[in-house]
Amino acid sequence: MGRFFSQAQLLTVAAAVAGVAARGGQGNGHSSGHDAHGSADYVIVGAGPAGVVLAEQLSRDGTKSVVLIEAGPDSINNATIDTPAMYPFITEQYWNYTAQPDDNLGGVAHALQQGRTIGGGSGVNGMAYCRGSASVFDDWATLSGNDGLAWESIFQDFLEVSHYTENPNADYDQAVNTSAYGDGPLEVSRVGTLTGFEDPFFNALQAELGLDEVDLTDGSGIGLDRGLSSITGVNRTRSYARSAFGPLIENRSNVQILTNAWASKINFEDTTAVSVTYNIDGVATTVKGKEIIVSGGAINTPKLLMLSGVGPKETLEPLGIEVIADIPDVGANLRDHAFAIIELDVVPEILTLYQWFENATVNAEAKTDYATNRTGILGSNNGFTYGTYRLPDSTWDGIDGTHYTSLPEDRPHILFEFSSLPFLPTDGSALTTWASLVQPEGSGSVSINTTDYTVDPLIYTNYYSTEADRAAIIAGYKLLINITQHEEIKAVTVSQVFPTTELTTDDEIWAAIQSQTYSFHHPMGTVAIGKALDSNWRLNGLSGIRVVDSSTFPLPVTCHPQATVYALANRAAKDIIAADAEECGSD
Repeated sequence: MGRFFSQAQLLTVAAAVAGVAARGGQGNGHSSGHDAHGSADYVIVGAGPAGVVLAEQLSRDGTKSVVLIEAGPDSINNATIDTPAMYPFITEQYWNYTAQPDDNLGGVAHALQQGRTIGGGSGVNGMAYCRGSASVFDDWATLSGNDGLAWESIFQDFLEVSHYTENPNADYDQAVNTSAYGDGPLEVSRVGTLTGFEDPFFNALQAELGLDEVDLTDGSGIGLDRGLSSITGVNRTRSYARSAFGPLIENRSNVQILTNAWASKINFEDTTAVSVTYNIDGVATTVKGKEIIVSGGAINTPKLLMLSGVGPKETLEPLGIEVIADIPDVGANLRDHAFAIIELDVVPEILTLYQWFENATVNAEAKTDYATNRTGILGSNNGFTYGTYRLPDSTWDGIDGTHYTSLPEDRPHILFEFSSLPFLPTDGSALTTWASLVQPEGSGSVSINTTDYTVDPLIYTNYYSTEADRAAIIAGYKLLINITQHEEIKAVTVSQVFPTTELTTDDEIWAAIQSQTYSFHHPMGTVAIGKALDSNWRLNGLSGIRVVDSSTFPLPVTCHPQATVYALANRAAKDIIAADAEECGSD
């Protein structure tokens, strides 16, 4: 999101804030050099939220050994990652992917960065914490045949992986259902220092959409939410997979964590996965596993599987890759939360990123507040307030809108949100509002065109690809126009950065959407359970290999997905432990 700042500016700001962060520079954690132990009970590829939670669960009783392989570094104690407001300035811990040009958007090729560090996306994201509609999870259970994914079951997993801590400086009213939290490692809290735009935006959403305030972590799907974040309540640092779950495993003798280790292939004997080859500094090493679990995320997981001979044969055979299993659903069904923006220049009283980046007084106060008492704008994640809305069925009059009109009643179509970050260059103090399609009908895909593991995969976003999708985002954008014209927002708006002209027709609105659509960086669904996987996370027709991460989502969630990845991994670990115990008992 810091795309218009120069690299020099990014590094300067990151260095400056390092002096006020809670902890010092980057550490190495519990990692090794070139060689893992020769074998393990479980070899987990990818140390994002899913991989770290799996490693913690599967190693907990001490009887099973785990090797956790991560392509990126251990970023524990990294000031830019730890300081919530600094996430737009994270530059190193990424897979810097760019999708293929999207014909639906006039050939725009979208950036789709993914986390590359222990903690994965949870270490680089905006820390928004929500769960969304309960009915999504009920549909997951039906589609997958795994009853543990139904809301009443997986809700227990949300409790087990998270806890809520009250922020002592959050002196505003907010609907928080504390019964939606347990005593798990991940800490969730409210923001203490607001930007000043939250109330105008909340009130505009309420006036335009007629929605009540809810807590989007308790199974509610539609309503207004002032937002919760994966930030520690008192210390105001990022709470993520590395900081929350990492300390539980880093000193276990039965766990080995490999960093800067890029997995290039899963090796098979017939149809049984037996080992993983990874590379550190160009040196290839192979580690054997009784079970291989791939947790690389919705982009890297299908890529690695295809490089290993698992995927659509029409992709693999022309590349000379031996087909271990022809599974067409590997790489298919890519879903994301695409969003279209309206950007506003606002009055100086609104605490935008520009204010503390360019205003020396605001900058100095922010550093002092954060260093001395853990308050101020640096301890917040730059503003999040949500409105989740179900469009009227009339939106699709004259076209086939069955996908949308048939969704359960708790399922929103559009997510409205704002952030105090500008997406387009401006000389003023700008923030961005947007409308996001959260239950798209169309889908994209991930593929490969080489056997070289260092080459990026082919990502086809395919945003707004159906007539019903286009009708939905146009309707959502019309509502966003009305929201940003509400009197309370106009009172704090100096000018509108984008669109630059008044939009009066659907064609003009569609052109604006095509021009300024972005990815939430929420890829999901490319190795879906119930399609590419059986009900117990195994790839169809194969043994010794499972997949657990956001690629397994059968349908997209209706809100930011990080909370769900933690819970899903917790549930999958239970399934794996139970299945392994049953198999051992039958031997």
